[in-house]
Amino acid sequence: MSVQGFWGLQLVPGKTYSQVVSAPFRITMASLAADAEAGKRTSVSVLVDEKEFVLCTLVPNKIEQQPLDITFVEGEEVTFSAKGQNNIHLTGNYVFQDDEDDEMGASMIDSDEEDNVEDFLKKLPPNASKEDINKALLGLEVDEEIESDEEVESDEEIESDEEIESEEEEEEPVPVSKKRPAEEVKEIASKKQKAEKKEQPKKEKSKKEEPKKEEPKKEQPKKEEPKKKEEPKKKEEPKKKEEPKKKEEPKKKEEPKKKEEPKKKEEPKKKITKLPNGLIIEDIKMGEGASCKNGQRVGMRYIGKLTNGKVFDKNVSGKPFSFLLGRGEVIKGWDLGIAGMKAGGERKLTIPAPLAYGKRGAPPDIPKNATLVFDVKLLSMK
Repeated sequence: MSVQGFWGLQLVPGKTYSQVVSAPFRITMASLAADAEAGKRTSVSVLVDEKEFVLCTLVPNKIEQQPLDITFVEGEEVTFSAKGQNNIHLTGNYVFQDDEDDEMGASMIDSDEEDNVEDFLKKLPPNASKEDINKALLGLEVDEEIESDEEVESDEEIESDEEIESEEEEEEPVPVSKKRPAEEVKEIASKKQKAEKKEQPKKEKSKKEEPKKEEPKKEQPKKEEPKKKEEPKKKEEPKKKEEPKKKEEPKKKEEPKKKEEPKKKEEPKKKITKLPNGLIIEDIKMGEGASCKNGQRVGMRYIGKLTNGKVFDKNVSGKPFSFLLGRGEVIKGWDLGIAGMKAGGERKLTIPAPLAYGKRGAPPDIPKNATLVFDVKLLSMK
């Protein structure tokens, strides 16, 4: 059963509206604004995969509305625009699955996964190291086979990927390894503090490097001043008048406001998006290159926490955690929250219980109906 919420966008001629779809939506109607000028035709266009398509053309008193049926899915990058003289209103609705159905399906999958993990751990040798256990749980050997298969583009690749996906759904704890001792939780917290300390000097260096670009601008007028001094060498009075100019020069150095302006410019980069299903996406750092889409294999670093700050899982070193985006290999909050990221990008995901582990939780680390907070970074995508 799907749940539908209202979606709308007002297009102004001469402007474009771009976004990476984080929640699927459907456009059902395009209409002229109430103040449309008579005789002025306006066309509505959409840019998808660097190709532009005209959705409809509206003319006052002739064609003022046009029914549409166009759906955009998660991960697509779209740009809307209007060409003409009149404003256009696009309306439709979001389309996403009912939370209750997702919880029932997730709980059934979780119970099967827990049984499989417990049976698998019993088969491991008693002297197995933590690294061996983690590799076994994350199915790293299966990932390596998938990556080698992806290099060969053939019909057999699709069939092998589907088989591997079904095996990963049964064996991988999505995406968190649940059975960790209390000592590892302490190690996670200490490593996180060290990582934060390392990031602080990097930010300070970037701030110090920015004002260096402004210093050459202050040195330029100093070269011009000696020219003025050379002209009136015979007169003693101009020298006295030029002295206060030297005193005024420190005022340029005392302008910290210009140095603080980059801080204000950096703040808008942290975009916060809240979806109707309760998922909150905060862009900490924008990456570079193309945006990741459903079906691509992504490599991630992450730190998972409860709302009280307790860390229950992480991947900050070694081989990145990888999975196929949008295929249900991880919790739904990850599939929705990571879509649209670029390589090197960082996000903070606040995931409500229905999009994580629901009413059951993942004992003993994740309680029932728990809201989870993930700091994620996209390292690679294929």
